[in-house]
Amino acid sequence: MLLQFAKKLIEKDKIEAIVVLPRELFYTTDISVTLWILNENKKGGSWHGRKLRNREREILFMDLRQWTKNSIKGEQKKKVELKAEQIKQATEIYFKWQSEGTDGANYAEPELYRSVGFEELKRNGYSLVPSRYIEFVDRDNNIDYHKVLNETATTVSDLLKRQQENDETLRNALKQLGYEC
Repeated sequence: MLLQFAKKLIEKDKIEAIVVLPRELFYTTDISVTLWILNENKKGGSWHGRKLRNREREILFMDLRQWTKNSIKGEQKKKVELKAEQIKQATEIYFKWQSEGTDGANYAEPELYRSVGFEELKRNGYSLVPSRYIEFVDRDNNIDYHKVLNETATTVSDLLKRQQENDETLRNALKQLGYEC
C-alpha cells in the first residue's frame, strides 16, 4: 500500500526530496527517520528572492546517516545531535539543487546526495530508498591485505614473546617466594 502511495506521489511529481536522518536523533526512537519534502510546484521561477530552476520529474535524495559525530550521552542512552553547521550544510545542498544554474542530472556527491530523474525511479520500481541511488564508496578495495596480515602477524608474534617473558618472570618470582608452578 505504501509503495502504491509513493508511486502515485512520484507520478504526480509531488515529491521534491527524500532526506534520511541519522539514527538515534530522537529520544522516542532509535531508528533512522526519513523526511519526505513535498512540493506542489517544481516548475521554478522566483520564490522569496531566490531564482529556482525547473525540477519537474526529479527528486533529490540525501543520506545524512553518517552525520553521527555529535553524540551526546543522555540519562539512559546515547543520542545524536545535528549541529547548526550541519543543518546549514544540508540546507545549502537542498537550496543549491533547487537553484537556477544547477545541473540536476549531475548533482551528486558520493555517500551524501544525488538528484534522480523520473526514468531511473521508474526502472527501480519507484523505490524511494536513497541507497538505491546514492553512490557508496567501497573502501575495502584500497586495502593491501598482504601488508595488513604481515603487520598483524608481527604484532601477534611480539605479543606472544612478551607473554612468554612475563610468564617466566612470574614463575621466577613465585619460585623465590617458595612456590613452584
